[in-house]
Amino acid sequence: MVAHFAEKRKSFSLPRGHIVCQTQGSGGEEHGTRGTAALPAADGAQPTATPIAAAYDQTVVSREITLAAETWYAIQTGVFSNEDAAREKAELLSDRGAPGAVVEDGEKWRVFIACYGTETDAASVRQRLGENQRIETYLYRWTCPELQLRLKGMAGQVDVAEAGFTLLLQAARTLRDTASLLDAGELTLTEAQEQITALDGQMTLWRQTAQERFGRNPPSPIKELLALSDAWAPIRGNLENQDSKTALSAQLKLEGIGLFGRMTALRQGMGA
Repeated sequence: MVAHFAEKRKSFSLPRGHIVCQTQGSGGEEHGTRGTAALPAADGAQPTATPIAAAYDQTVVSREITLAAETWYAIQTGVFSNEDAAREKAELLSDRGAPGAVVEDGEKWRVFIACYGTETDAASVRQRLGENQRIETYLYRWTCPELQLRLKGMAGQVDVAEAGFTLLLQAARTLRDTASLLDAGELTLTEAQEQITALDGQMTLWRQTAQERFGRNPPSPIKELLALSDAWAPIRGNLENQDSKTALSAQLKLEGIGLFGRMTALRQGMGA
């Protein structure tokens, strides 16, 4: 028996973030104010999925799960209409010890130098950058919305589905936080690569288990999760190719933001 998902999936577009306390500068680049508006951080504990290595329970069950909303706060130093200009800005920041990531957003390219899970952490780093390095920044945020699902099928299938939703968002979080620890000097290049290798093992295990338990014709949400897991192989390759802490940090930010955006789009589509 194959698991069934009550929600009907609709088409969706990529998520857009929001600028906080933005002012418009000259030369086509946006510059931010020193302060930030008061924004509530996402509350609620993240679900803990049943370990997928457990024995395959074929009892038919119906389970409701709630995937909590999550907000990320990025420190942005500019937005450009020209990709080359954005990359030049990122390189200048990297030379100053703040590895920048260039993220495409429609017809614009945004330059981010850090990303955090709380506004407090982002505000603290923004303050230090302004005081110590005279780098003007502003806050940019994305929110991955809450999603409620009713899953029905064999318990072992439902476990894998729940684990997939949890693991893919956790993977994005791991990439983001590993970059922050590299920037802070709390991880060596080798230690960071070891964290990525451990994450690779979890992603591989989930994909193999999902394919075994759902077969060749999985329900739509599992197809979407498997498609997202397909993106992990090139992400892993891109990270392996970085031979310095600065380069790895920039790539981790880029890949983490990208994966978070894909999970946000998936939830938006399923909740529409």
